[in-house]
Amino acid sequence: MSDRVNVAKLPKTSSEIISEAKAALNPSLYVKPLTTNRPFTPRERIFFCHRRTNRPPSAFKLQQVQLQEKKKTSCTKLPALNSKKYSTANNLDFKKEIKRQTQSSSPSTTRRRSNSDVANNANILSRKKMSSLSFPLSIDTLLKNHYEQNVYDHEYMNHENEINEARALCFDIHTDCLWVVSLIETKMKKNFETSEMSSLLNKLAMAIKRENLSVIRDENKKETILKTMFKLVNTSPDDELTVHILLVLLQMQVTGKYLATVCKLIFKISRLDKNDNLFLKTNVLTLFVDILGLATPHEDSESLIYGYGALKFLTMNPDLMERAMNNGCLSLMLLHLKMINLERTERQIMPETINHVLYQLTGTLRNVVNDRKFYVELLSSGGLVTIYRALELFSGDIDVVTNISRILSIMSTDGKCCEALVECWSNVSVLMSIIDKYPGQEEIVVRITYALGNILTNNENARHQLYETHCSMGTFLNLMQLYLEKDLNNISRDVKFNIVEDVLIKVIRVIVNMSIQPEIGAKLVKVADEYHPVHKVKECEQFLDSLLTILRRKSIDENEELVLAALAALNNLSYYADMSKPNCGPFGSRQLDITQVLSLLLTTRNHFCKVEVARVFGNLTRSATVRDYLLETSGLLAVTNCLDSGDIELLVVCCGVLVNMTSDENNREAFKNYNGISKMVNILRSSGERNWTLSSLICQTLWNVCSDSDIFPGDPMAVLDTLVKLTDEEQLFGELLSSNEEKVAEYKQWEDFASVATNLLEWLDELLEGRFDNVEQ
Repeated sequence: MSDRVNVAKLPKTSSEIISEAKAALNPSLYVKPLTTNRPFTPRERIFFCHRRTNRPPSAFKLQQVQLQEKKKTSCTKLPALNSKKYSTANNLDFKKEIKRQTQSSSPSTTRRRSNSDVANNANILSRKKMSSLSFPLSIDTLLKNHYEQNVYDHEYMNHENEINEARALCFDIHTDCLWVVSLIETKMKKNFETSEMSSLLNKLAMAIKRENLSVIRDENKKETILKTMFKLVNTSPDDELTVHILLVLLQMQVTGKYLATVCKLIFKISRLDKNDNLFLKTNVLTLFVDILGLATPHEDSESLIYGYGALKFLTMNPDLMERAMNNGCLSLMLLHLKMINLERTERQIMPETINHVLYQLTGTLRNVVNDRKFYVELLSSGGLVTIYRALELFSGDIDVVTNISRILSIMSTDGKCCEALVECWSNVSVLMSIIDKYPGQEEIVVRITYALGNILTNNENARHQLYETHCSMGTFLNLMQLYLEKDLNNISRDVKFNIVEDVLIKVIRVIVNMSIQPEIGAKLVKVADEYHPVHKVKECEQFLDSLLTILRRKSIDENEELVLAALAALNNLSYYADMSKPNCGPFGSRQLDITQVLSLLLTTRNHFCKVEVARVFGNLTRSATVRDYLLETSGLLAVTNCLDSGDIELLVVCCGVLVNMTSDENNREAFKNYNGISKMVNILRSSGERNWTLSSLICQTLWNVCSDSDIFPGDPMAVLDTLVKLTDEEQLFGELLSSNEEKVAEYKQWEDFASVATNLLEWLDELLEGRFDNVEQ
């Protein structure tokens, strides 16, 4: 036998056994964070929710779009030509008429005409001349008239030259914008095919891209194109055609109310997910993101309201979101968000439209953060800090707060984001103030508490911050009371997804994960003294009342997650409670109430529930009052029967309970009568090497049952042989310790087992030697 373990000659007291049992248990098995599902968020293309009034309309009439007024100049227009029929007998008469009309105006009011002005007047004067031409025209004639004479007017095209129009469009030559516009207007007067008009629009978009600045700077040309495009929009409601119109408008880099119209058009199309394919087939989204970069929240609020509203819809499609992000959409959104935050800090009163922009922008960000691959950019650019700052500055806008709470809820599932969030908040009071401001808003509360629960899971600093925040526990307890009353009154009976119950789960989880910290857990259940005021004890009592109400009123079959959350809370808190002093402290005074409620759940068929109940009893059975109650109510029998389950997790927690239960002599006899010894021996022989924690608890239980007795109820040789094998260090590990890291970790667990098993092994050895001595005599 190993010399490093002393043989226990005398039976140990109950208090010593309980202390050793608690020390033998792995705290991570008995105090652990609580996990839960992310709050449910419907994926619907909704422009604004209905919690606030005075929101911009989602339906509008594009017919109301008007062209911007031109800047006034000192020049005047030429007088209109009279309706006299001009002779077109020859070109000489034609030129003379133009010259006469030009000279008829006063020199002081005559402006210099551009080539397009002359061409337009020439077209009016050449009706008869053009109509006298023979049709159909050849390609050469068409191009010659357009590029050389510039007198060809689209108004006089008729059905006889449609074939030549199509041939001209197919001809690989750079066409002028206005020439394509003339063809489009001609088609608009007839029943055109969408594909045919789309082809013309694509031709126009390419021409605008090619001419670029000349189109943007030429107000006359720009006005002509815009007038035609808006007329076409009002003529045809077809979404596919509208996308091609947008290609033209976006190439022109429109601003002001034209940009607002573009944003409304894109918004109109994006509302239907069936139109996503139109954006995938074209580069409208790429051009749209670029042109939004020219807008500012203050000066172009209407454009950004509908622009980000459209992006919010489109980013619901993963492929479209990827395309938008690849074109710098995330950086643009964060820039606009910083601009809004800055304006808020500088101005006490802001236009309501800025809030509308922020709502759509944060709604788009909520879709973006649903994809983890954008987290790196978001964190490196300080985006999370900017979002958190917006929550603080716009805490009065319930819709904005809802969106940002969704963002934090999603991002809190990532460990690095949790760390960044804790670093960026000066303290947790911002989140607590949101909860205090909107306690009855389930969608906000459930997400803020979910995010807090995630952050508290692994962040020790956050636990201390939250617990030390003024009235934080009071806030959570008030939430529990509010939503427990709602739930019990069946307010949410008809709701498919019970968000009221989900709030209860998330609030309980915050307290559970906060109690992982030993200092905080001990304070939550501490007895009142000069350093721990009475109201803190009352908070724990109120929490226990709510938990017991849930366990009494809720069914594990219908409300599994809520019941398991309540059990997890009882487990973590009872681990720190001093159960040795009846009627002392929150748990001491309520221990029988808790035991009675849990006893009803001990025989449940739900495996997870049974495990959690056994965990709590592993802590509660440190109290003699609880142990006596379980013996009298067949609770010990129920725990012993769990040894037949074969589930390792359940076996571990049940053996933890039995270690405590067998510290009393009455319980030992009952345990023997329930055939508990043979069950434990079988588990030790079959699962000993696979779980050293379980084997350690079995040996501790067997030691409690047999150490003050002169007999072993069963076959001692079978147990002795098993223990000899399980304590053979050389056979189990040998030279593997120097080369296998996993074996090193296992060896540490084995050492804890060996320290307990050796006591039992020595006792059995002495028992058998004494038996053989009696036989020899």
